[in-house]
Amino acid sequence: MLKKLIFIIPLLLLNINAADNVWSEETEALSKEKSDKIIRAYKDGDQSTFTFEDDPKVKITSDVEANILVVGLSLGFGSSEEEVSNQSGAYTTSYTHSNVKLTLGKDFTFWHEEYTQPTRIYMTYAYTGLSTDVDFTTFTVGIKENMRYWPLYETKTYSIYPTVSYELGNSSLTRGSNDISGFTMEVNGGVVYQRGDFEYVVNLAYNQIAWEHPIDGIKDETQSFQFNVGVNYRWMYDE
Repeated sequence: MLKKLIFIIPLLLLNINAADNVWSEETEALSKEKSDKIIRAYKDGDQSTFTFEDDPKVKITSDVEANILVVGLSLGFGSSEEEVSNQSGAYTTSYTHSNVKLTLGKDFTFWHEEYTQPTRIYMTYAYTGLSTDVDFTTFTVGIKENMRYWPLYETKTYSIYPTVSYELGNSSLTRGSNDISGFTMEVNGGVVYQRGDFEYVVNLAYNQIAWEHPIDGIKDETQSFQFNVGVNYRWMYDE
């Protein structure tokens, strides 16, 4: 009985005063050789042969990634309709157009599950050319929801999911000697194919511009539908 107490008391003191837990999730089971050695030492009443070893240091890494920046480029093609009206009546012109758009933004989590970051705040700059030999530029600020949480199709290497966005901004053009600006609103809906840090986007957009006509009393509005294809790259970092 005395031998048992002599063996147990040092172990209890060692456990109480240890700076770290003796066991952890990474602790490996004793080999048969070490187990047999402990049993023999106990039977022989010899504690001098015990050697206590700490767990190997395990480097803890996280697979969580956060977004730093998103850059994108898209091309669009569509049809537009401009209506100029006053108290006497209205005149409508139809034409086709094409544009190129640059995007700069960042993804956020907001009200979603932590670290998912499906909501994007972004800015765009676009150049649009009309079939009537008129061109204009547009600057907008938008919010986009990448609905990765509702994938249409998903594998270990890529995901396909829907997306919607809403933009507000300003358009500018020159007609003759007049510089004209207009309040711009755009709504987009489409599908994203995401593979790694790249997003390949296809969407449809509805755009409306309320131009500030240089002549008082004249209302000038443009409405358009557009098909867009583009690619985005997301810069990420590990946490």
